[in-house]
Amino acid sequence: MQLMSHTGFSQANINFEQYHVVNSHQLYTYMPVVHYQHKKNWYAEARYNYEAEKTFSLYLGRAFTGGNDLNYSFVPMLGGSIGKFEGVSTGLNIDMDYNRFFFSSQSQYSMPTTQYGRYFWYSWSEVGYQSMKWLYTGLSVQQTHDRLTGDELQPGIMIGFTFNKFTIPVYTFDPFGNGRNFIVGFNMAWKHTRKKQPAYPVVKSDVPAAGSNP
Repeated sequence: MQLMSHTGFSQANINFEQYHVVNSHQLYTYMPVVHYQHKKNWYAEARYNYEAEKTFSLYLGRAFTGGNDLNYSFVPMLGGSIGKFEGVSTGLNIDMDYNRFFFSSQSQYSMPTTQYGRYFWYSWSEVGYQSMKWLYTGLSVQQTHDRLTGDELQPGIMIGFTFNKFTIPVYTFDPFGNGRNFIVGFNMAWKHTRKKQPAYPVVKSDVPAAGSNP
């Protein structure tokens, strides 16, 4: 699950992710996620079927970005959920890339607000290599700690295809075990750039380029 890319000055990013989950132990699950990052790095994220089935969640936070050769983004968040799971959560999104290598992680700790709910900690992390402009591969892992069921670790492999603003990631977790499952995504990214108006007349060749990602 690749997160929000490094954001420069005077830019806003919107990512729409659609994940389709299939395994032998449950019915097909559709899991949409929308990320929005303001040009001043304020951040919002909406999810459905993520914390639990038929559950809507909304997170708010702020991104801390930087880097030259090594670009990074850290987004601490607070959120709430309604539906089958009702509760509040803290979360952290991490994005890093160096040349063709990248690392991303999304983790959260969720506490129920109902009497019979269960708290849990969840993390989805991945490390990959962009071997071609349109292709990347890597390793991914999901980890869950639940108050009743304990720890569950699911290692996996991934391959992704990128075409302009579109990315199609394919994951398989626990590929050699009985809990094998597949996740296929169809993700889209938009970037809005607002050009800064010069304070004095300049010739066209002197106009600086709008803020861009490092």
